[in-house]
Amino acid sequence: GVFRRQALDRGAALVKADKIVTGHNADDVAETVLLNILRGDVARLQRCTQVTTGSDGAIPRSKPFKYTYEKEIVMYAHFKKLDYFSTECTYSP
Repeated sequence: GVFRRQALDRGAALVKADKIVTGHNADDVAETVLLNILRGDVARLQRCTQVTTGSDGAIPRSKPFKYTYEKEIVMYAHFKKLDYFSTECTYSP
C-alpha cells in the first residue's frame, strides 16, 4: 500500500536512483485488476495495468515481468540454479 510505496520512494532517493523496478508478475497484475473491478476503482484500474508509471513527477516505476507468470519465473530460476523464494497461494487449487 501507501507505506510500501513511500518506503520505496525514500529508499530510491537515498541511493539517488532514477527508476524503481518491481518484480510484479502477470499473476499479481490479474489479482490487482480483479480487486479494482470489485471495488469499482476505475482510476486505479487504469494505472495498475501500465508497465511504466510515474511520469507525473514521481520516480518512474517499471514492471518488466508484467506479462510473465509466476510459475515461469520460478521454473527459470530453478533451471538456471538461481536462489529464489516462492510461496504457493493458499487459495490456489
